[in-house]
Amino acid sequence: MSKEKIIKGMIAGAIVGGLLTLTNRETRNYVKQGLQQCGNRVSFYMHHPTEAIHQLNVQYDYYSKQVSSSLTAVLEILNQLQDATNKLTERDQDE
Repeated sequence: MSKEKIIKGMIAGAIVGGLLTLTNRETRNYVKQGLQQCGNRVSFYMHHPTEAIHQLNVQYDYYSKQVSSSLTAVLEILNQLQDATNKLTERDQDE
């Protein structure tokens, strides 16, 4: 019950806060321009679905390469840690 109230309160606060910020003319213009740009993009991709698919593929390739290189770096670090741990273990056993 209280979980629902906090979520509803946060949503209501966000809505009220958003509406209050729209009292500023510059903010309204900024939001208006952003919505227009978003609408233009949606319209473009609706008329050019192959371009949307192409962009998705390009972004997928980019992020998959980023993730792959990050995982490779993490694996290298883990291997170095394992080597260091093994060396410490061997040293401690020799003493």
